[in-house]
Amino acid sequence: MTVLTFSNDMAPVPESISPKAAAQPLLDLPKHTIAYVEEIIANPAFGLQDNLVSRRLHDLGFLPNTAIKIVAKGLFGRPPFAIQLAGGAQFSLRRDELAKIKCRRV
Repeated sequence: MTVLTFSNDMAPVPESISPKAAAQPLLDLPKHTIAYVEEIIANPAFGLQDNLVSRRLHDLGFLPNTAIKIVAKGLFGRPPFAIQLAGGAQFSLRRDELAKIKCRRV
């Protein structure tokens, strides 16, 4: 198991998070709200490349139970969004990539 370093505002997944918490696409998460990645789902917008995109997100660190938050949104709150993972890594993701990542709010 990989040990992650967390900044002061992003804590590890608490044991008390209910599995009943509704999962939502990362696209719908409000800015600066901490959530945890639940899964990477299929998105037909990528067609035959969908598995490749899913694998790339996984390789970048979008793993289940990883703390995540949106640190910036594009013009008028539209994608691309700047996303920060628990270890401090930041990525810019487009709308279709954001829709692939299901997360649950704390």
